[in-house]
Amino acid sequence: MTAAFPFVGGRIALNFVGTLGKRSTEQLERLRTPEDLTRWVELAGLGSISTDEADLEAARVLREALYTLTLATLDRAPLRRADVELVNEWAARETPAPALKIRADALRRSDPQPSASEVLAVVARDGIELLSGPESDSIRECEDPACTLLFVDSSRGRRRRWCSMSSCGARAKMRTLRSAH
Repeated sequence: MTAAFPFVGGRIALNFVGTLGKRSTEQLERLRTPEDLTRWVELAGLGSISTDEADLEAARVLREALYTLTLATLDRAPLRRADVELVNEWAARETPAPALKIRADALRRSDPQPSASEVLAVVARDGIELLSGPESDSIRECEDPACTLLFVDSSRGRRRRWCSMSSCGARAKMRTLRSAH
């Protein structure tokens, strides 16, 4: 059975990092096959791609570099030059470019089918924008001890504690309720 992809990060890069879940416990790998990577790309709205084992391995390596750099941003891991260089290398690659076409005497947008490399370049660029921009101060890790998903806290008071109120937040409230009884 294929694991569901959580899209709770608020940014492409954080949703991509979330393809490895429960990092502190059993490590739930959601990118087990090239088809899983293809499915994640489609669900993330980044296009429809074909992938192979090499693309899958490259995606996992990029994911872990982005994760480590995010932890470094949170002052929970050292900054590693190799991770910075890897993300920069990916971000420097070509990305898919939309184009205009004329159909029935009207302009229409045409999006090319991206390659796996182009999609990973988009993810790396989003990571750079996130980790070096104003939202970097709003990155949080879910407070559920079993969950390690990261998200951008865009809540009004900047007090969001869980990746999702419907999952981790609800479980935390149930635990609090049970301990009160």
